Amino acid sequence: MEVIHTALWTDDLDETIEFYVDVLGLERTWGFTADDGVENVYVGTEDGAELQFKYDPDGESTPDPAGIDHLALGVDDTDAVFERVVEETGCEVEVEPTTMEDIDVRVAFIRDPAGYVVELVEHLE
Repeated sequence: MEVIHTALWTDDLDETIEFYVDVLGLERTWGFTADDGVENVYVGTEDGAELQFKYDPDGESTPDPAGIDHLALGVDDTDAVFERVVEETGCEVEVEPTTMEDIDVRVAFIRDPAGYVVELVEHLE
């Protein structure tokens, strides 16, 4: 068994794709429009992990980040990615970069355009 993807609603597909692809550097992998008109766009990494973003052009489904605590993305340099993303997007900052010494990681938490919290995780050595 494997985890294939996580599906998240967005109310602005273009802004969401720009955030995850153009700013964070994930790759747009594929997409489709369902029979009900809902657009589905997948972004991911080389190892096959994907996020699915769902967009209803009729506006009948809206994001509700209340059910998701956060998404975690591995980065090489938490501080650099954090500074670049905040500067480029003006996104809301939940937690500035900090080191969690007990588990040897440096993390920061920001919000994406739909309000989902994104954790940037750098494993320290």
